[in-house]
Amino acid sequence: MSKGKIVREKKEEEGSNKLELADILREYLPGYLSKYGVTFHQWKVLKAIEKCRTKEMGYHLRECEKCGHQEWRYNSCKNRHCPKCQWGEQYEWVKKRMEELPGAKYHHTVFTVPDGELYALMIMNKEVMYEMIIKAAAETLKAFGEDPKHLGAKIGMIGVLHTWGQTLNYHVHVHFLVPAGGLTKDGERWKRSKYGDKFLFPVKAMSKVFRGKFIAKLKKAYKEEELVLEGQLEEIATPAGFRNYLNRLARHTFRIHSKPATKEPKKVVKYLGGYMKRVAISNSRLEEMEGGKVVFRYKDNRDEGKEKRCRMEGEEFIRRFVEHIIPEGFVRVRYYGIFAGRDRKQNLERARELIGGLEEKEAGDREQDKYEPSCPVCEEGKMVVVEYSRQPVSIVWLLVLTMTMKYEDTS
Repeated sequence: MSKGKIVREKKEEEGSNKLELADILREYLPGYLSKYGVTFHQWKVLKAIEKCRTKEMGYHLRECEKCGHQEWRYNSCKNRHCPKCQWGEQYEWVKKRMEELPGAKYHHTVFTVPDGELYALMIMNKEVMYEMIIKAAAETLKAFGEDPKHLGAKIGMIGVLHTWGQTLNYHVHVHFLVPAGGLTKDGERWKRSKYGDKFLFPVKAMSKVFRGKFIAKLKKAYKEEELVLEGQLEEIATPAGFRNYLNRLARHTFRIHSKPATKEPKKVVKYLGGYMKRVAISNSRLEEMEGGKVVFRYKDNRDEGKEKRCRMEGEEFIRRFVEHIIPEGFVRVRYYGIFAGRDRKQNLERARELIGGLEEKEAGDREQDKYEPSCPVCEEGKMVVVEYSRQPVSIVWLLVLTMTMKYEDTS
C-alpha cells in the first residue's frame, strides 16, 4: 500500500462524539460472553460491528475523479445492525425511493402489540412472531384500503419492523408509510382519502381488526406446532392453557398511532429513511463509558419528548442490544400493495402519471456530499473506490468475515 496514506473514517454523522458502539463491545463483550450465551449468528453480528472500519477488515483505495489524489480507508462490515454502516445504506435507500414513489401525501402509521403479555413468547419465537406482526398489520391496512366505506382503492405500503424503545427496552412495533389514497381497480384514477390529511383510517376500528388478525395467526401457528413453548411458557403449551392465554391477550389494546399526512411529499422519503435503516442505537447517542457503565441519551416520550440520560452497566447494555439482533435472513423492510408484486413497476408508473412524482434531489445536496465526499485536495472532484486490499487475517476471522459479508440487509 504505497499509494496514499491510511485515513480513519471521519465521524461526520456523529458530530464530535468519539464514543462508538464498537468501543463498548471491545470493553464489555468478553465479560458478557463469560456469563451469558449468544447464538453463532449473534456472535457474528457483534464481532462485525467491533471490527468495522478497522485494519482487521482490510482497506480500500479512493481516488479523486478530477485530480487523481488517492487515500486508503478501512473497509466497512456492511452489517445491517452496525450504526456506522447504516448511514450510507439509508442514503442509498432514500435515493432509490425518491426516483420511484408517486408524489402523494403520506401517512406514518405505527402498529404496536402488548409487549408485556407477549414478551416471553416473542423472545423464544422471534422469527415466527415478527412475521406474524408485520403480516397482520399489512393485512389490516389492505382491508381498510379496499373497503369502499373507507377508500375503495388499492393502496401501497412500506413497512419496517422495530423491536426497541428509546432505552433499548424490548418494544416490538411496525412503522408503515402509506399514501393518502390509492389506485382504483381499473387503474384509471388516483382516489384520495376521504379523511383528508387528518388520519389514514379510523384508528380504533383498525386496532380491533389488527388484534383479530394477529390472534388468528397466533392460533394457527399453535395448531401447526410452529411455536416453541418451553420453560416459563410450559403453562400455555396445553390446548386449555393456550386458549386461556389467547383470551387474556384479546382483552389488551393493540395500539395504532396514525400521524396526519405529510404536507411536503418531497421530504417524506428522507423522513421514512430514518426509520427504514435505523438500528437499535446510534453512535451519536452514546455519551460516555466509565466505571463499568455506559451513558447514552434518549427522548422520554412520557415527558413531552424531553432529552434525558440513561446510565446502565456495560454488560446490561450489551444484553439489551443483543435482544434486538434480527434473526438471520429475516427481512425487516416490506413492500405491499402497489409498491410490491409483479405489477409494481406498472402501478408506480401509472401513479406518477396521475399525480406526479417526488422531487429530485438538488445538485450539491449536503446529504449527497456526505456519502459521496469531495476530494480534500482539489475540493471539486468526487472520491470513488478504485481498489480493495485486505490485510492477512486469521483463518477463524476470515471464516467469520466471509459469512458476515454475505449477510447484508436483505430488505
